[in-house]
Amino acid sequence: MERNLNKAIAVGAAWMMGLRLSYRLIGFVSTAILARLLSPEDFGVVAIAMSFFALIDIFSKLGFQTVLIQNQDSSIDHYNSAWTFNLLFGLLSAVLLVAISGSIATFYQNQNIEMVLWVVSLLFILNGIKNVGVVDFQKELTFDKEFKLVIIPKFISFFVTISIALYCLNFWALVAGNVIWKLLEVIASYKMHSFRPKICFKRGKELFGFSKWLMVNNVFYYLNLRSPELILGKMISPQAAAIYNLSFEIGTMSTSEVISNLNRAIYPGYAKVSSQLSELQSLYKNSIRAIAVIAMPLGAGVALVSPWLVPLFLGDQWLDAIVPVSYLALGGAVNALGSNVSYIYYALGRPRISTFELGFKALVFVTSIYFLVNDNGVVGAAQSFLLTNLVSLVVSCLVLRIVLKISIFEQLWLYAKPFFASLLMSGVVALMMIVFPLSGFLGLLSYAMAGAAIYVFTLYLVWAFNGKPDGIEAKVFNYIFVKVGVLIRGDTSGRQDI
Repeated sequence: MERNLNKAIAVGAAWMMGLRLSYRLIGFVSTAILARLLSPEDFGVVAIAMSFFALIDIFSKLGFQTVLIQNQDSSIDHYNSAWTFNLLFGLLSAVLLVAISGSIATFYQNQNIEMVLWVVSLLFILNGIKNVGVVDFQKELTFDKEFKLVIIPKFISFFVTISIALYCLNFWALVAGNVIWKLLEVIASYKMHSFRPKICFKRGKELFGFSKWLMVNNVFYYLNLRSPELILGKMISPQAAAIYNLSFEIGTMSTSEVISNLNRAIYPGYAKVSSQLSELQSLYKNSIRAIAVIAMPLGAGVALVSPWLVPLFLGDQWLDAIVPVSYLALGGAVNALGSNVSYIYYALGRPRISTFELGFKALVFVTSIYFLVNDNGVVGAAQSFLLTNLVSLVVSCLVLRIVLKISIFEQLWLYAKPFFASLLMSGVVALMMIVFPLSGFLGLLSYAMAGAAIYVFTLYLVWAFNGKPDGIEAKVFNYIFVKVGVLIRGDTSGRQDI
């Protein structure tokens, strides 16, 4: 059973990696184009509006999807009740956002924000009517369908957003792009799944019994992710909020976003073995090894090349984002290492532990922002993100020692090999930048390729030195060797199940 489950999770993780890489590639190209067509103020207006959307979304995003996955015996009434409450809270949230839009615009002394919030309120309604049946794609580990559900609407909305931007050259392109994307996703959810929801309240109490903790978690998630934009928008300017917003997107695009979809693939596996401690421990260790192997070099790599990455893809008007991107990239990598822990608690039916950790994290983040933004502005907010995630990772390790009975040393050892390889990669690439200075796209490509080669080679040496133990490294390198052998022989006889 464990082998089959691990294989299903590996396949699901591959689909989710493909999904997120495709998703982020589309988003990155879109941002690179829009950053040249629109001004920082345009991005700032939308960033502030979307931050307030996210604030209200805390209470309309009830986490029923997580509940339906955790409950392996969910009935049709559970699905209907989840859809009904999603719809009701979506409608109420839309009305609330419209009602307070004028006050928000006055507070920030920018009337454009009010108009944007009116249109953004439609996102609540679209989220509410989305077909909840598509949760089965995750629950049953059929992630190829999840891939199509997300990527097709995103791909279409990309062209629509760019077309609108070329026509109007202002923030309405960003707003319209979001609404059209969500509308297409709703249509796809009904095209791809046969479930047709009906109004039902029968399982409301049962759903809220679990999701009430997820709602509190959403508050803390919001403080950890969106509060800097609101603070910077008021204390400094909308442009400062925009710089942080795009810095966060660039800095974390290769870590937190990719890892979040790996976690989505892993979580149903946790739910299936939640009653068997030894299998849950084994699955968690394998998951963390995979996350560390991916997140650490990506975070370090983006931090290193930020002086080339920012001007090349965003333009010279965004040069103030270079330093924040470096801190946020490192913070994103650390955040990725601890992001999987919440899914353990959800699978065990103990979401309050996750609430405790997120609450502590939010407290550290808001406190550090208060001191660091005053001194360093946007850079201070980015520094707060890195500091908070380091402290939070330590707390997660301490709590997990009790919950999963995995020692601190054993947890830290899961990170050791990729950490050493990433550290060596960073040192060598930094030296290359001094000895062989290159500029523009050539510099970015050269340093990125050199870093990737050094990391993979170092990781292989460490793995081989330790006796080539089973694990993520064994699967990756065995797969690479098979493919290389196929290319050398010029046939397709060498196949291996990874």
